[in-house]
Amino acid sequence: MKISNNKNNNNGFTLVELIVVIAGLAALASFSIPGVLNSMRLNRIDEAKAIMNGYAADCLAKYRISTDPLEFIEKSAPDDLDNVKLSTLGYTIDGDKNKCSNLAIKPLNDDEKNLYAFDFSISSEGRVIKTGTPSSNPSFLNSCRGWAGKYCGLSDAQKAEFARLAAIAKAKSECLSNYSSWLGAGSSGESVSWDSNGETCTRRVFAFEGIPVNSAEAVDQALKAKYGRACADWRQTRRTSIEIPISPGGNPETLEPQCGGVNYWFHSGNEYTTQADWTAHDNLIKQQACTQDRINAKKRKTGEYTYGPTSGPAPCGTTVWLCDGVEYNSLTDYKITSCGAAPIPKPVPGPCENWKAESWCYEADGVTIIDRWSKHFKCKCPF
Repeated sequence: MKISNNKNNNNGFTLVELIVVIAGLAALASFSIPGVLNSMRLNRIDEAKAIMNGYAADCLAKYRISTDPLEFIEKSAPDDLDNVKLSTLGYTIDGDKNKCSNLAIKPLNDDEKNLYAFDFSISSEGRVIKTGTPSSNPSFLNSCRGWAGKYCGLSDAQKAEFARLAAIAKAKSECLSNYSSWLGAGSSGESVSWDSNGETCTRRVFAFEGIPVNSAEAVDQALKAKYGRACADWRQTRRTSIEIPISPGGNPETLEPQCGGVNYWFHSGNEYTTQADWTAHDNLIKQQACTQDRINAKKRKTGEYTYGPTSGPAPCGTTVWLCDGVEYNSLTDYKITSCGAAPIPKPVPGPCENWKAESWCYEADGVTIIDRWSKHFKCKCPF
């Protein structure tokens, strides 16, 4: 290549031509190099997506064979989870989000402006839910949307809804796990399972020796079919018992083997198949007794008083101060009442208060001392 300033020499480039060519190459590089770098980053993101999809497939397989929903949520994780491999792509596992219930990765560098965080979770129904947090580089927005769709960049309302669904999923798993354990133990009687409509663990369920049945009546029928009337007669005796009107200590009672392992709670002529129902009735009885004690105490008591029985819902165990039928919640308030105010001390009589002079010491009025006798020892108090 030859550079020449001779306009008649056509065998080389002029200096101006060379500058124009270099400027053009620089301009092309300014457009192409960022695009190439973005393409390289997108390739890394796509590889990370592929790894996460593999984790999701592994988690779904674990979900399908799981027999304990709670154990799946709390313990299941992909077998090949590898933070070292993710780090080669510029990613790392996000904190403790390393379970199938929620597996999240984020850029390894906190100052990253291009790579973005994304995750997936397995719902209690076995559905994969993907979310993502887009980076500040708009060129990567479509990549985020390709992973998470409308869940790329969650609003506050969406975040709150996901948190609510996660809490419900855990509660449901705990509920179903407890119900499964209850059945697995060969239990009989009443328990609770998941209520899909109310999204609470309050649906009443029944079983006889680990086999679900439709109602409490069905449990009774199964009992009678297997053990005859012995259990029913015993329950009738306990309901009408005068010596032991309630289950001691609120503990369950049963008759083995005639009642087939079904637990019962008895209280003042009533029979319950769950401790929660027995406790509710026991609290009601205590509350009624405390309310009556409160009425009586306000009529008859003065000063500090604790409503009894002391165990039970309010007003049971509440300490108050009473004065003329009025209830005060603090000693300070009580002390300013007529009942709580300190009594006014009586004056101590002086030594001359009960002394009396001789009768001849007084004027005719019987009160005034005659002047000439005022200093006489019989007319003047010696103290």
